[in-house]
Amino acid sequence: MKIKTPKIIKGTLAFIATLLVLYGARFLWQNYSVVMPLNEGLMSIQGVQGVVLEKPSKIYEPIIINISLNNISNFQKTYAEINEEAVQALKGKAYKINIKYNGSDELEKLYSDISIYVEKALIDGSFPSLVEKSDEIAIDSKYIYLHMTKGDKSLYKLIPRQAQKAGDSK
Repeated sequence: MKIKTPKIIKGTLAFIATLLVLYGARFLWQNYSVVMPLNEGLMSIQGVQGVVLEKPSKIYEPIIINISLNNISNFQKTYAEINEEAVQALKGKAYKINIKYNGSDELEKLYSDISIYVEKALIDGSFPSLVEKSDEIAIDSKYIYLHMTKGDKSLYKLIPRQAQKAGDSK
């Protein structure tokens, strides 16, 4: 049985064309059903200044959502809206939200000064006294939300109340 060269070339070209069509369809689906709706939804949230999505290089890695915020009045509420939008758009895919901020050295120093009280509250559960120390701190069952502002500079910190399990990216 002799296979002729033109048949091998035609078969190879058909295989390559099929792969290109499949990868193109996947790219379009990813952009139009995931990335664009997520970007539009996040940008519609009051206080969100910019969104940058980092697609994972491996299928099991989470999508990284980098959010830049304007000066907002309620960090906890804004983060909840961002998280809800990500859950709806990503439909069960793993993701991680990074809040970018335009802090200053002065705000970083202030955060390092109060981080001792935050750590103490995490250890002994004295959250009410932590909230009494500052109106820039909010607490729910998952996180401690810290928002500090000085002039046009802001610092946002999201501190998990419990250690996250391996693989838990939300």
